[in-house]
Amino acid sequence: MKIFSLFFAVLLLVLQGTLGFMRAPSNDVQCKQAGGTCSTDHCPLPNMRSFGHCTQGVPCCRTVAIYD
Repeated sequence: MKIFSLFFAVLLLVLQGTLGFMRAPSNDVQCKQAGGTCSTDHCPLPNMRSFGHCTQGVPCCRTVAIYD
């Protein structure tokens, strides 16, 4: 039974990268697939944050929920 829990822990670690834990986008296509937009200079709205880069350092911006 201990081997089953060890197997489950290893399986969880292996699948962690594919179950929604994505990397930051590094090009235009990845930015759009992640629900972002490529901005020209900076993220325009106050509730938009940079979470990756498009080509040549252009930020990939996405709106975030602000809870007060």
